[in-house]
Parts: sequence; C-alpha cells; structure tokens
Amino acid sequence: MPKTIGYHIVLSGHGLWLPGDDRGHWSEAWDAELGLIEPHTLHPGDPVRKRIAQERMVHPPVRLSTAMQNSVITRFASCAADSDWQIVAASIESTHTHLLLTYTERNIDNTVKWLKDQTTKAIHRETSHQGPVWCKGKWRSFVFELDVWNNTLRYIERHNERRGVSPRPYPFLAQSRDRRSRI
Repeated sequence: MPKTIGYHIVLSGHGLWLPGDDRGHWSEAWDAELGLIEPHTLHPGDPVRKRIAQERMVHPPVRLSTAMQNSVITRFASCAADSDWQIVAASIESTHTHLLLTYTERNIDNTVKWLKDQTTKAIHRETSHQGPVWCKGKWRSFVFELDVWNNTLRYIERHNERRGVSPRPYPFLAQSRDRRSRI
C-alpha cells in the first residue's frame, strides 16, 4: 500500500450543500419516506430531498464574514503550531474552506473534527455569530502521489487567485515551495 503524504480537506459552511443539492450530495440515508441511499457515494441532485432538508434546517445557511474568516485563519495557525502536521495550502472562502495538510500519525478524521470545533469556538468568542459554522461531516481525500499533491496545491492556490489574493495569503502556511521540505 502506498504511503500517505497528506490530505485534501474541504469544509463547507452550514446549510450550503444540503442533501439533494444539484451538484450531487454525499448524504447517508435519513428519511424513511424516501428510502435508504448508499452512504459515502455521490448521489445525483434530488429536488425532493433538497426541499425536505431545507425544511428541517433549524439555523440559516452560514457564509463566513471577513471577521469569521479572520477567526478561522488565527485558529488554524495556532492549531498547526501545536500539531505534528502542517498546512501547506489553504483557501478560506465565505462558503467553504480548502486545506492541504501534511501526513499525521493521528487519526485524520479526528483531526478534522478538532479543527472544526476549534474554529467554531473561536468564531463564537470573537464574533457575534453563535450558531453552527460548518456542515456536518467533511470532504477528505488521502494523497499518496506527488503529482496529486502538486495538483491539489495548485488547485487550492488558484482558488485564492480567483478571489484576487495571492496564491499563499496566510502567514501560517508552510513557507517552502519545495514539496520535499513540507512532506
């Protein structure tokens, strides 16, 4: 089995990618009336599921304000400083966040839960927002190959450039552009 060199993680704002979304959805079965659907599989858009999900929402969808994004940036920096992994690339946008993390011995799913928890607490402390911040779950892929690593790095950097900022706008990012020094 190939060695994991890192992870691409995507966190979406609460309520912005619901079950039934036109882009597809990863939701597990949750409605007896609509039947079971296979978990961990991308399912096509379904307007009935989307409507039901919207009706069940208790809190409005969350788009990160500038103040909320700044809280996330600060907290990611302190989390990375206290960890055995580094954030090599990041794009913190109003609707979602991309992270490229180096390998860790820790359970990556628990690490992502910890990041979501820490950033949510920071937002609650530092802004007026007191509701949920992130959607349930996350999108996480393991990176095994250098080509995939470099393509993911460029993909995240392009997200930043499209927003009109530098490809590497955050001070907490691993500084070297040389892949070998970051993995």
